[in-house]
Amino acid sequence: MNVAPDGGAYYLILFILGTLIGSYLNVVSLRFSREEGFRASRKGRSHCPHCDKTLKWYELIPLLSFLIQRGKCRSCPWRISLQYPIVELLAGLSLVLTPWQLGWSPLTILWILAFLLFILIAAIDLRLGIIPDKLNILVAVLGLLVALLVYFGSGLDTSFLGSYALLFQLGEGSFWVHRLAGAMFGLVFFGGIYLFTRGKAMGLGDVKLAGAIGFLLGWPDIALALVLAFFVGSIFAIPLLLMKRKTLKDALPFGPFIVAGVTLVFFFGYHIINGYFYLFNFY
Repeated sequence: MNVAPDGGAYYLILFILGTLIGSYLNVVSLRFSREEGFRASRKGRSHCPHCDKTLKWYELIPLLSFLIQRGKCRSCPWRISLQYPIVELLAGLSLVLTPWQLGWSPLTILWILAFLLFILIAAIDLRLGIIPDKLNILVAVLGLLVALLVYFGSGLDTSFLGSYALLFQLGEGSFWVHRLAGAMFGLVFFGGIYLFTRGKAMGLGDVKLAGAIGFLLGWPDIALALVLAFFVGSIFAIPLLLMKRKTLKDALPFGPFIVAGVTLVFFFGYHIINGYFYLFNFY
């Protein structure tokens, strides 16, 4: 049963909790390295990367510290990266908007964890251009848990496309056929691009992430998510190309765009495809 308490104070508490989690995600993502992996995130207290001063507790309050200090370190002129407030804000919104969308149930908890993972994946990919295998495995595990919960909870598949999912149903395919088809679509589609471009358009991490998310979403939701990922990617890439800040030979981390595509499907999937059919008079 999906139950969500009413009241702004309840959602405010969720938001604050989310920003605190986002602060930790910042630590993990910024300390992650190719050489040490996630081990570096356990080393020492938070400090300014420029002057190396250990930060006080009041300099680590999510969002507020950044605003009060006007985006600067209190001990030196170093400007704090915008990643800090953005990640904290997104994590806070994840804890508020996910139960707002789904109500409260065990499924909601799994999707909150998924969105927190997506934030971490996007942050690391933007900084280093890689998606750690451990995070892709965790997304796949969450996909399995979501699938098991839906299958044994209701016996029916779930789609964020609503009734439109029936138009793309794979014959008399079972619940698990659509889950596996989603994973295969992500792997084959992105794997084909990877092979065709010899890894120049995207990396193996993107391929693995597409497969893991394909299992999490299932078919046909994954198809719309990846289409939207390319659409969002083009919105960012085309201006960079026109301003000559990027060339066609430059790599552009695609993980954040995959995450954006999944997020759009989760919250607006039905409305997006409904608008598409309405626009082209397919009713």
